[in-house]
Amino acid sequence: MDDENLISKKDVLLQTDISYGQLYRWKRKGLIPEAWFVRRSTFTGQETFFPRDKILERIERVKSMKDTHPLDDLADVITQQVNAKVRVAFDHLRGATWFDEAALKECGVDPAGAQSLSLADALCVAVVSRLRGIARPEEQTLVQRTLRKNLDEAFLEHAAETNLHIHLLRKKLSAGGISAEISLVAMAPLDALFDPDVQRIGTVDLRNTLERIKLDLAQGTGGSHGGAASGKREEER
Repeated sequence: MDDENLISKKDVLLQTDISYGQLYRWKRKGLIPEAWFVRRSTFTGQETFFPRDKILERIERVKSMKDTHPLDDLADVITQQVNAKVRVAFDHLRGATWFDEAALKECGVDPAGAQSLSLADALCVAVVSRLRGIARPEEQTLVQRTLRKNLDEAFLEHAAETNLHIHLLRKKLSAGGISAEISLVAMAPLDALFDPDVQRIGTVDLRNTLERIKLDLAQGTGGSHGGAASGKREEER
């Protein structure tokens, strides 16, 4: 995160006229993502900083909405608004390397009824698509269920700024002459250590995947320029 775009906690409280208690209560409610709380060393010791534009815009949004929405509902409302801003029609995404229509239903998106994808939908589709061919059908379901349970705005912010990967794992178990194999999904850094008896089947870099999706959403991938852009991205995989 660029230090020039950070603002200290003290300045945030002064500029937005909120209290320390409000700031951390909103954090606990999921209104301010954990990833925005950045610890930095200063001459006075450790201090907390935030991405300037994001935190100031978010606090003003919460202040403007908290009188009309229960605090417990605000996180969902804001996530819906953020997702709405990045919705793009399917036709503009068909040239993207991560887009797979077969993965839509697996991620709970009805291609016949929906006309666009949110950022959360797109991430689910991209991850399932990347694991297709190596994941069993039930493992694809396990991956999308794991993602869906965590795909709120705080998770998307965290995944976009950290070394977070989704790992598809298998482990063989045996007891009493009977053996079986179980599938597991973990979200952890690339260098995470697992049980030595666990086999890593596939791994997807969530930060890089989100960056690719956001670029395609911003550019409206598809049409005449989609092929060239997709070709370049395919070479980078």
